[in-house]
Amino acid sequence: MFALITTLSTNLLRTYIIYRFMRLFFWTDIEEKKKERACYVLFFVLTAVVHLIFCSPGMSVITNIVLIFLITVCYEGALKKKIFVTLLVYGTNMGCDLVAVHLLTDYSITGKVGECAAYITVLLLLICDVISEKILIKNKGEDKTPHGMILAVISALCLAELLIVEQELKNRILLVLFGCCVLAVVLLIFYLYDVLISAYKKLEEQSLMEKQMLIYSHQLDVLMQSEEKVKALRHDLKNHLGELALMAGNQNNEEIRKYIQDMGEYMQNQSELVSCGNKNLDSLLNYLLGQAKKKLNHVEYEVRVPSDLCISAFDLNVILGNLTENAIEAAEQTKDKWMSVDIYYEKGMLSMEIKNSFQHELAVEKNKLLSTKEEKGHGIGLANVRKMVEKYQGFMDVSNTNQIFIVKVMLYL
Repeated sequence: MFALITTLSTNLLRTYIIYRFMRLFFWTDIEEKKKERACYVLFFVLTAVVHLIFCSPGMSVITNIVLIFLITVCYEGALKKKIFVTLLVYGTNMGCDLVAVHLLTDYSITGKVGECAAYITVLLLLICDVISEKILIKNKGEDKTPHGMILAVISALCLAELLIVEQELKNRILLVLFGCCVLAVVLLIFYLYDVLISAYKKLEEQSLMEKQMLIYSHQLDVLMQSEEKVKALRHDLKNHLGELALMAGNQNNEEIRKYIQDMGEYMQNQSELVSCGNKNLDSLLNYLLGQAKKKLNHVEYEVRVPSDLCISAFDLNVILGNLTENAIEAAEQTKDKWMSVDIYYEKGMLSMEIKNSFQHELAVEKNKLLSTKEEKGHGIGLANVRKMVEKYQGFMDVSNTNQIFIVKVMLYL
């Protein structure tokens, strides 16, 4: 009975930990969710049955490896990667198992291991998962959860508590119940942590959507201003034509040219800086460049893209929004207050180059900033851009020459 409770409770948490490991190495938004859930349920049931009925270490090892590999099949990725992840996950599990056994007993192959060792194994596995997650996320430049290591500390404290209780508590029933309670608490903490991370991501997406609404609102104002100018010109068109006819009758060609030039200048909307035909790009650039002109002395821009450019407004917002806002913020601190934006499309590739004046020396390594700006968290923008670039199998180049900061992005569309 006690062995059954211990096996089921620890195996449940171990299944969840394997799920967390898979999220580190594979894209989680898979279409066949039912297939994914079925694989995890199958893993939980079969590993528990083999352990309880056959009690054979060899069979347990084979069952675990086969079923973990079966879980990796649910995700997209190369076969080599799936084999590597399978061996890595189970190797970590075996390592934690050995540490737990040596902590409590003088290890021998035929020796009996108490229930406490199983609880310690999953807690050690949790600690390994959290540390691995922090290392991998940090290397990707996406560390937005600085308090994640608290989970490792909680797991370590629970582990220490279990070791202390195991030395003092001789009642097997109470020991098993205590172990189950500890695992339940840890599982709930991890669940709440995942909920908080999901809420954080939703808030970030909501912030981007609000910004997108602001951009569209600005573009609507631009269009309304242009419409008002057209209406005014249409209203006075008869008078304008009469004046031009009078000038033509007097053969005042220079005055006609000047009059037409004045009409053209009147029709120009100072807020409509870009009009390439792509409404998403026009809206975004008119807003961003409008902000730049208000804050900087000199803004250069050139846009050469087709009207049917195939890229979502959200992705454009993340890439151009972050790069342009970073450029404006940096250029604002300089004497020149200068920025340029060059965007063009050619042969299936969308290229963007944003330059700005910069007053500090920047260290750049592997297209990542190593300056105080990065340390203060402003590099999150570039990390988000890098993520979008990877989505389109493109590349990004970051450089700093003669106090000019340059970011080049190329996307394959």
